[in-house]
Amino acid sequence: MRLYIKIAILFLTLLLLYSCGTQRTTSDSFSAKIEDGTLMITKANISKIDKKLLASDSLRNVIIEQCGLRRIKFPKGNKIESIKLFDNKLKRVPPSIKHCKNLEHLDLEHNQIKHIPSFIADLDSLRSLDLNHNQLKLSESDVKHASKVKKLSIGGNNIEKLPENIGILQCTNLNLGKNKLSSLPTSFADLKQLKHLILYENEFEKVPEEIETLDSLEHLDFYKNKITKIPDFIGNFKNLKYLYFSYNEIETIPDTLSSLKNLKYFYIHHNKIVTLPNWIVELDSLERLGVGYNKLISMTDMSEMTSLIELNCEGNLLEEFPWKLVEKPGMQFLIVRDNMFELKEEEIEFLSQPKKTVIVF
Repeated sequence: MRLYIKIAILFLTLLLLYSCGTQRTTSDSFSAKIEDGTLMITKANISKIDKKLLASDSLRNVIIEQCGLRRIKFPKGNKIESIKLFDNKLKRVPPSIKHCKNLEHLDLEHNQIKHIPSFIADLDSLRSLDLNHNQLKLSESDVKHASKVKKLSIGGNNIEKLPENIGILQCTNLNLGKNKLSSLPTSFADLKQLKHLILYENEFEKVPEEIETLDSLEHLDFYKNKITKIPDFIGNFKNLKYLYFSYNEIETIPDTLSSLKNLKYFYIHHNKIVTLPNWIVELDSLERLGVGYNKLISMTDMSEMTSLIELNCEGNLLEEFPWKLVEKPGMQFLIVRDNMFELKEEEIEFLSQPKKTVIVF
């Protein structure tokens, strides 16, 4: 019996020593050095970090990614300007972030956060807040607490309906992608300062009228919805540079879009468009045009479009190869595969030779 007791004591002693050694190793693994004002910890198995590690006067940026982090304490008087706690196990915005009076950027993407706390509104320097891919409920209180930030990202939260007070936001950039929205509240029309609006991968069947007055928009994204028609009022967005309507059910492009003289990117691939309007060649600022996987039979000559550097018209019913674009000055990418035209062997050999333009046929 005494022998069994001695063995048990020895086993427990070894287990305790192993546990202590493991703790020291874990502590060492995230006691990283601050380099150029940045503390970066990636894929270390930790659940919390001692605030002493965050107390350095030289620390400006904190990046802790994929560490299983559950808690973190930021000390008072810190000078941290940017915090990125990506893909951890945070269930709430760490309360000690209220001590980060110089904080400008807060990225808490891919966690389990459900609410935006009130102290966020007291961080006067905070310009961007990223809560993409959390479990955000987005109540009226949440909107109020985030109302001052200029860039707000709350995509991928399965939000079905926006609060009625959404119009109090002061942001210029708003990311609502990958939610379950099918409509917008009336107050959304008050967001006249918006320049970047992302609504991709939602459940809109039509472009909501609430955005009609948002004439400061420069970037509008309705990628992957169920939209059947581009409304005429989109043509009133004179400042628009980036327009995305790919992966919808659109059949025609309205003539009002001819007034978008500042448009640089226009992606409308994977729709049901039969014809491109002739006025598209008059969009002098257009650099990239994506019209692949529609039902186009023919296309107007775009070889005189001075800014055009990329055209993707793959997966259509085109019978004529756009030869003039092959030698177009400044052309970088021409993607024309999966169409109806047939190329001769000498033409294939010519296109296969090295060129300034990358041709996919």
